[in-house]
Amino acid sequence: MKKVNSINKKAIIIFPIILALVLTSLGPLALLDRSNKNEAPESQPENVNIEDLVYDETALKIIDIHKNPENYNEKLETLEVQFFEFEDGYSVGIEYFFEGGDSLLFDLPADFNNANLPDDIQNFDWIEVTGKIKLIKEAHDDHFHPIPIIYISEVKALK
Repeated sequence: MKKVNSINKKAIIIFPIILALVLTSLGPLALLDRSNKNEAPESQPENVNIEDLVYDETALKIIDIHKNPENYNEKLETLEVQFFEFEDGYSVGIEYFFEGGDSLLFDLPADFNNANLPDDIQNFDWIEVTGKIKLIKEAHDDHFHPIPIIYISEVKALK
């Protein structure tokens, strides 16, 4: 009988220890699962219309050019924009700063082959450009997307 009682005493002592170890190892997993369900609203994707957050007329025009490229095809446009140079080419647009301090670049690919760039032009410099918007087709899987490019004919540095 003493052996049975000693086994029961050991079981009474060991069982809570094992249970505590199991629960402590599962606790962080339960917290992870709970944290995924209770994410803050700003980290969950929403259907936000970017045009409702932007107040710059040029940025809004560039957004519209991208959304409705057919409306601008073969049209001459004059824009006050910033100049951007990348490894694979140029673009013109605006680095727009939102209320929270985040920024987003609204730009159009630009072709300066028919215009003289100012010698001292640098990224983010403000310029006035005049050019014709044309559409090129970019392949995407089994279909094409029209991409607007502005072919610059005149450039004027703005100070």
